Amino acid sequence: MTEGNSFTRFRTLYPHRPPGRRINFLVVASLTLLLAAVLAALWLWLWLKSQEKPYVETRGYRIASEESFNHFLRNGENRTRVQALTDYLESQGVGEVTAVSNLLRQGREWLELEKPPFALPPQGEWANMVSTLKLLRDEIVPLIGPVAVISGFRSDSYNRELEHADKSRHRAFCALDLIPTSHISQGELAEELQALHARLGPESNFGLGLGKELLFHIDTCGYRTWQLVD
Repeated sequence: MTEGNSFTRFRTLYPHRPPGRRINFLVVASLTLLLAAVLAALWLWLWLKSQEKPYVETRGYRIASEESFNHFLRNGENRTRVQALTDYLESQGVGEVTAVSNLLRQGREWLELEKPPFALPPQGEWANMVSTLKLLRDEIVPLIGPVAVISGFRSDSYNRELEHADKSRHRAFCALDLIPTSHISQGELAEELQALHARLGPESNFGLGLGKELLFHIDTCGYRTWQLVD
């Protein structure tokens, strides 16, 4: 009765062969479908990854994402050099102020300029950022709340694409462009920062640039104030 069963005949590719060598159609079909599903899922995952934006938006500004930074770390000796910078900032007592990746963002124009989103400063300029981070930690954040870093160090090639590039303190790893992440208004932000700038005085070397919106610039490379060019 078993030999005349139509299901048994269907599920074997070569019924004339010995039972131990028969190939089960259902097993082969199941494995084939499983492999196709795995390949389709892998293709879909890769496609979705390719569609991901290389930035996150914060209050209307495009900030290079953490995944973009991880890609930057995989290039050449970047990971080793970033770790050395991290160790240096920690040794100076400012390693906790903000993530090192934030300090290496070149700026908000990187997509339009088709430039790398991150760059590493020469070791001889690392010390310039220490006093700026102390200013951020001790004066700026207590006054206006948490901030997001839009731009830190800029390479010469990136900076040449911008206005007033020759005067930029970003090239010396001394400056940060920031936006508040709290709900402070533009008017309140400008008022608080200008009052702080006046109170700290020339001995602070506090450079303050204010934008038309919430973007502002700080550095500790010279006491002055100006209006940012958007």
